Amino acid sequence: MEPVLVGRPGAHRLGRVFIVLTLIAGVLALPGSGTVLGQESAGCEVTDLGTLGDDALEAVGRWTTEDCDSRFRAGSDAHTYRFRVATAVRVRVDLTSTGADPYLYLLAEDGTRIADNDDGGAELDARVERDLLPGVYLIEATTAGGRSRGAADFAISVSQVAGCEPVHLGTLEPGTDLTASGSWTLDTCGSRFVVEHPARGYTFSLEEAGRVRIDLTSEDGDPVMSLVSVSGGIISANDDGGERRDARIVKYLQAGVYFIEATTYLERDYQPLRADFDLTVHLVDEEAEQNRSRLKIEKVRVPAEVVAGDPFPVHYRVGNAGKDLAAGGFALMYVVGPGVFELRGPIADGWQAGVAYHSGSEAANVTSALSDDVAPFEVSLERSGPSWLFVAVVTYGADGNEIGFHGLWQNLSVLSAPTFEPVVVDVDGARYTVVAEAGSDGKVTTEVSSTTDPDEEVDPQVRLRAIYAAGVLTQLLDGLFERPGIEALSEEAHPAPVTVANLSTATLLETFAQRYASVVGASGMIDSLAAGEALNPIAIEESVLQMADTASAEFAWMASAWRSLLGRIENGAKLSFEDGLEVHSQVAYAESVVAAAVTAGEIVTAARAAEEGWSDPGVQEMMAEARCNPGTNALRDALDAADITDIDGLLALDAEMRVLRPIHGVSVDSALCAAAEARATNLRFLQRLSINHSPELRRMLGLETSPEPVSSPDPHQLRIIARMGEDGRLEHGVEFAGGEQVLPPERFLSEDVPAGRWQVSGEVEVDGDPIGRIRARRFADGRTELGFVGADGEAIIPGIRYLPATLPVGVWFRSSEIEVPVAASMVPTPSAGE
Repeated sequence: MEPVLVGRPGAHRLGRVFIVLTLIAGVLALPGSGTVLGQESAGCEVTDLGTLGDDALEAVGRWTTEDCDSRFRAGSDAHTYRFRVATAVRVRVDLTSTGADPYLYLLAEDGTRIADNDDGGAELDARVERDLLPGVYLIEATTAGGRSRGAADFAISVSQVAGCEPVHLGTLEPGTDLTASGSWTLDTCGSRFVVEHPARGYTFSLEEAGRVRIDLTSEDGDPVMSLVSVSGGIISANDDGGERRDARIVKYLQAGVYFIEATTYLERDYQPLRADFDLTVHLVDEEAEQNRSRLKIEKVRVPAEVVAGDPFPVHYRVGNAGKDLAAGGFALMYVVGPGVFELRGPIADGWQAGVAYHSGSEAANVTSALSDDVAPFEVSLERSGPSWLFVAVVTYGADGNEIGFHGLWQNLSVLSAPTFEPVVVDVDGARYTVVAEAGSDGKVTTEVSSTTDPDEEVDPQVRLRAIYAAGVLTQLLDGLFERPGIEALSEEAHPAPVTVANLSTATLLETFAQRYASVVGASGMIDSLAAGEALNPIAIEESVLQMADTASAEFAWMASAWRSLLGRIENGAKLSFEDGLEVHSQVAYAESVVAAAVTAGEIVTAARAAEEGWSDPGVQEMMAEARCNPGTNALRDALDAADITDIDGLLALDAEMRVLRPIHGVSVDSALCAAAEARATNLRFLQRLSINHSPELRRMLGLETSPEPVSSPDPHQLRIIARMGEDGRLEHGVEFAGGEQVLPPERFLSEDVPAGRWQVSGEVEVDGDPIGRIRARRFADGRTELGFVGADGEAIIPGIRYLPATLPVGVWFRSSEIEVPVAASMVPTPSAGE
């Protein structure tokens, strides 16, 4: 006869769920049929620990290097212990040592292995936790390192795990959420399903059927959640169904009692020492749900195949299938994948009922529209093989609380290298067929064979040169004039020949320096400056335009040569290694130095056409986009490498021209930066073809030369700025010497942090590279201290750094100026090539 439980509503069902959990625990406690039996060591003593009760069973011992052999680990000492369990209970066995790396085995009485563990405890200590039925069990205490590590002491403990019973949250009712907060630590009970993971259990009652949403959130942990019912067993499990790493389950549930397990993705020894979490159980008002906005990702479009490391666009369409989004509401879009997380938003306007926006024509339908806010993501995947992306939209109400979430998965294949059909190329007068094919795992194999004797073994260096030529043919020449950096340049200028010997940065800089010295020298301004005459700003603009015209003429000549080569190939000619290198070098020059000069000329033309001239906001934006910092001595180094005479005179003129017309400095610096950055692009070209490992090939291409000193960019001059908002929060940012302000993503000083504790902002970025973070702390007297932490972790303390306790709303306060080192990724890296 089933026992009758009396008391609050749902008590009967609650009793049943505990019975179900007990049954689950019982199944998990079975000693694992089919597991491996350990090899008994004859004459080895078994130490009896007794029967497990409320107090732990403990013992100490020593591995002497002359003990019995482990049943499972050859060359390791082992001690065996016996203990008894009188009633079904969760048991934790800890094996600790300060002098060795413990390894623990839990066995049934007959030696059948139930579980083992290496580092499940603190640091290198071992731990096993299991639900055990009444019976006799054995423990083997051994080591992971074997006897070579020497003798060491150890301690063993067997204890009941208390506090693993689920906490009842109550009865879920409309309008009232059930909540709980907790933490996962090294000592938290293990999961009922995957015991190595720390877990907390909760139950709740549902009096009437309804749709239930359960959220498990954590700042430091990676939540995973399971939902169990009495009648249906495990209903659902979820890892990242909420925002970022948070877990979420949304299910329509019948009346009953339900069990929630709140656990983590990582095992306890890989977890932070403490990770706090919050659990919320919410009864969804389905009628209200139908009368609210419902933003959904309607379509996702990505290439079916991509090359590992290559950026590619992720296009999507997002639409509102519900009502208008209330005033103050907003949406965030994100894409996540292996090593990928990109965010868009917040987007607050335009979410009327029925509206849909697309990021590009790839994801459009007949009713969707383009929006500047709904831009494509650009991501890259680094590991070859089958892969995935998940694009989602999260909707928030005016109060900042989440009101909707939707996303779509997209599968794609990541190739280790580009593939291409068989092509024939010429190396040293001999012809070779080159083909690149992908396997099911995404691994691309490139085959090279002689056209005259396919079975002949190809010399390794010849093979690399053939692959390079085939890469230029299929990856560069094919679609050359559709490349963004080439398509934007005009072929209409009168052609002027230019020679670009190879792919080296030195070659690109020398070619630029020769053009620069020729144009500036012909302007006559260097003589005017020497004579003490004031420079004409219009003449400086003309010199920028002249450099742009010269660059355009060079491009017209190169483009004509490319079209001629393509015509010959179309008529049956085979691309040679030498022709491939010539084209590749010219393209690198065009996409870097030529493009920079042409852009500067376009800025001058735009300024002359604008009513406000150089003060026009559009012109200023163009200037800002083109600015970069090539380093203090970059121009001198380029002129010196090109053997230009009167370098000091040219540099003095350059300094004056920059003051009178900043566009001159933008023109010069952008070309120098682009030439330096071209090296990474060219090496990536070789990496994609899997031929970047050869120093000899890199030397032939100009990418492997003797190391040269690299100019270090000047540090950033900036001030920390802060102002009080109308909401009482203190906002932080930085202001550079030129007046540009940058506000990091996390920039508000929290009110509830204890006095004296530093808080750190999000990363301050320059051209996409982080240079450090702002830090601030409040004192007990109300004052605030400002500081900065560079990307290298060094604290930078301004002389003027204290804010008064009372600040006017909306007024920026500034620290004294500080110097912040340039981010490491922005500094040109000396190598065996540049």
